[in-house]
Amino acid sequence: MTDFINRHYNCKICNATHKIELPKNIGDGRTKYPFPYVFLHGKPKDILTILYIDKDLQIRGAEVQEGTNDLFSKEQVVKMATNLIDEVDRLREDNLRLMREIDAFKNRVS
Repeated sequence: MTDFINRHYNCKICNATHKIELPKNIGDGRTKYPFPYVFLHGKPKDILTILYIDKDLQIRGAEVQEGTNDLFSKEQVVKMATNLIDEVDRLREDNLRLMREIDAFKNRVS
């Protein structure tokens, strides 16, 4: 059984049909529909597409922006970077905690 569902989107800018592979659980825990799903395509990946996905994982709408130079404002980039750094810090702390637990377990066993 596959964990993904395929959808197709026809881009009016590049005139190509794109196969979108969505995780079947992408809608889990969401409280609002449709929700945005973002992907880049084109050559070289210069078309930003935001698809709006409903609770049945159907594409209900799309927004397209061409060109990657001004896709995100400085504030958006700072926020994304801050969120990523926070996540890396959280993962590092989890890793250290797990390493201590493994060491403690090894000491108890030996």
